[in-house]
Amino acid sequence: MSQEWQIKNPSITLYPFHLRDDRDEGYGQVARNAQSLWENLADNVGKDFNVNELKSLRDQLICYKNGVYDPDGEGENLSLVKLLIPDGKTLTFQPITQPDNQNLDGFIYALRLQDTYTADLTFYYKNLTIKVADLTRLNPEGCLLPNAIQPSLGQTLLLYAAPAVYDTYRKLADESVKAFVQDKQPPSVEFRAEGKLFGSPIFEYDSREDDARQRCHFLVWLQENSQTLKFATPAFNSYLMNLLCSRAKIVFVYGEARKKYRQAQQIVGELEKKLPELRAIESEQNRQVKLQKLKELLAEVHTKMLAFAQQVQYLQAERNTIDTNAENYGEALTRIRGLCIPGDNLDFWQRFLDLAEDKYQRQIEIDLNYLIASQNLFQQSISTVRGMVEIEQVELDREQMELYKQQEDSEKKGARQLENIIFFVGTAIGGGQIFSAAYPLIKDTRIQWQPDFSLPLHPFAATIIWSLLFGLLFGLLMLGIAVWVRKTFPR
Repeated sequence: MSQEWQIKNPSITLYPFHLRDDRDEGYGQVARNAQSLWENLADNVGKDFNVNELKSLRDQLICYKNGVYDPDGEGENLSLVKLLIPDGKTLTFQPITQPDNQNLDGFIYALRLQDTYTADLTFYYKNLTIKVADLTRLNPEGCLLPNAIQPSLGQTLLLYAAPAVYDTYRKLADESVKAFVQDKQPPSVEFRAEGKLFGSPIFEYDSREDDARQRCHFLVWLQENSQTLKFATPAFNSYLMNLLCSRAKIVFVYGEARKKYRQAQQIVGELEKKLPELRAIESEQNRQVKLQKLKELLAEVHTKMLAFAQQVQYLQAERNTIDTNAENYGEALTRIRGLCIPGDNLDFWQRFLDLAEDKYQRQIEIDLNYLIASQNLFQQSISTVRGMVEIEQVELDREQMELYKQQEDSEKKGARQLENIIFFVGTAIGGGQIFSAAYPLIKDTRIQWQPDFSLPLHPFAATIIWSLLFGLLFGLLMLGIAVWVRKTFPR
């Protein structure tokens, strides 16, 4: 029965991967929660295992100063930075006494791989056989599972043990994972693949959770060849960490790419709903209302297009990230294969690389092609609306100009009419004044109604004639001055 199965000298290693840099904040800028990995290792794992060295981890890292996170302490922006004091060496824990006086040993090795924080945190029993059910002692309160560690890029757990009492390697691996995880990490962690490394079988399990922080990736390596650990050199450990880091990034980035694609599709749907509005606006008869609606539609569509373009840009960047990490993964796998012995089988790791290069990259290419085609369509729509706005603006300006000219002509016509009225009224007043001035002459002098050219002109007649003559001369003089002014000082 499974509860009777036993393993010898088990060890559990946690490889967490957490983004140190945030590209959204700018190149080389530190992520807002970059330090959370070290905080969780110290406060959660250190507490649950009761490891003083782990509790005080912040005091052992160069990225902390007086207990406060200070990434400037890491120095130059190198591709690999060892973070532990002194000299980046491994921090070994004092033996942890557990029930039945069993001692648990452990250590941690912390570093930064380019833009990612990671660690090799290992706990192990020496010269001890335990029941598979007692594997919970290597994971108190589920403190090594993603729920507790919360690594932004995900993590891998590696259980290594020598079978003692078991049925088959595969069944032993299944029961070991169940005992270790229990019900601390939903959904269930299921078997995915198996292979052979350094002469011993290795099994892969994964929960395939969409959220990388919740995804549980588990490797169970059961010793069949007594020389297996001798082949697991420090060089191998370095290659394995790089392979697992590249894998975590590929899985994380692909998940983010799917999210960005869904967000872009949502924007596409919102933009498509705006197209009928354009047709409705085209039928608007009031040109001023039509122009206002077109401007509002253009502003709204433009804002959505900026958000859409941002999602496309993210997808393009994530495609490049997968390309880069697929290359890094392939290089690490090649180096591990160079250390393998006859009979080893790492096809399951190769299949992941094929998945990344074939499915993941191909899917992002398909998504980008679809989105770029939609982007071109909506850009044409924006150009159409912008053109309509310009046309309507020109037409509205022309109409307003014509209306202004009509108003101006009407005002000029009114002004001319007023001038005519003033002229006639002035003429009448002037005539009246002349008559008024000459009237006394009628009273004082008798008018000879029969014409007698031998007599001088009557004073009344002379006054009228001379007034008209001087008025005519004065009018001609004013007209000449007006003509000269217009020619000399044109408007």
